Parts: sequence; structure tokens; C-alpha cells
Amino acid sequence: MSDITGRPIASMKSVLEDAVSLAGGQRAWSRKTGINQADVSQALNGKKDPMPESIINALGYVTQIVCIPMRGQNR
Repeated sequence: MSDITGRPIASMKSVLEDAVSLAGGQRAWSRKTGINQADVSQALNGKKDPMPESIINALGYVTQIVCIPMRGQNR
């Protein structure tokens, strides 16, 4: 049985760092996934915030919008 866990988008940078390292670098990971290396570099350096959905998907995750009620709001 696989472990399926949600992750905040902010924590995806560490997942990307690991994937890039395992692939042998940004260029290798970019070739493997078909994602522009400049986008990968910008995501790793925090210049693409939030991280592009294409990168999140290439890491094996999907994004989902969730509505959470705000405290102190009378509706």
C-alpha cells in the first residue's frame, strides 16, 4: 500500500531539490521531465513563487484548491 500524503506547496521546494539531485542536476531533471531548466532554476531559487503547477505535476503531485473558513468572520 502506498503512502499518499498532502504537502503544502511551500514544502515542494525540498521535494524538487531531492528530485534534481537524484537525476544528476537541473539539466538532467529538465531533460527527463521536459520542463525548461530556467523554470527549474527559478523555482529552486524562490524566483517562481508559487512553484509552477507543471513542476509540481512532474514531481508526482497535483494541486487542489481548498476553501477554509476564516476565524472571526460572521457570515
